[in-house]
Amino acid sequence: MASDNNTTTTPPILLTLPKIIIRPLQPSDAPALARQGNDPEISKNMRDTFPNPYLLQNAEFFIANLGSATTSTTVLRPGDVLLHYAICLAPSAGGAFLGTMGLKPLRDVEARTVEFGYWIGREHWGRGYGTEAVGGFSRWAFETFPEVLRLEATVHEGNGASEAVLRKAGFQKEGVRRKAIWKNGKALDLVLFGMLREECPGLEEKVNEV
Repeated sequence: MASDNNTTTTPPILLTLPKIIIRPLQPSDAPALARQGNDPEISKNMRDTFPNPYLLQNAEFFIANLGSATTSTTVLRPGDVLLHYAICLAPSAGGAFLGTMGLKPLRDVEARTVEFGYWIGREHWGRGYGTEAVGGFSRWAFETFPEVLRLEATVHEGNGASEAVLRKAGFQKEGVRRKAIWKNGKALDLVLFGMLREECPGLEEKVNEV
């Protein structure tokens, strides 16, 4: 099995947590991204824009077209899809690629709400990486973007593990959109989770004058 470690470059680290780091995606992540993403247990809980099968060329295209996300970004523009990062083990634990997470600002009157998404490869489930990543990245998002008042995430019906991760990280279940999605030939409910700035665990609040 090919290693998921990145040995060719040393990308900047966005966020360091006890077990994991979050950093920008690099071209050298493409093989690991394709291998972890090419799994029906992942794709069944993703939008149909997530490739299935997930091939190396899909991963290379995705990384090449991410845009100009940087750690110095302080403003999110409505409709941007520019903040998408790699979740990896800490360098001291080998630095293996685990999955991705990202933020997407909503538009118009929802412009201070940001959609939050993540996935972690199946071989890394059940080790607390998801909860740590979601909790840490939520705090980072609120601290980095003072105009953001709310994060929200959606979960496909039947994905109880992801619901549990969001709850542990401080998100609240807000409702269910019944039969809102069509996935793999079935109508499924879409479960909505949200977190307000004042609800974020461990957030060092900054004065918001936006």
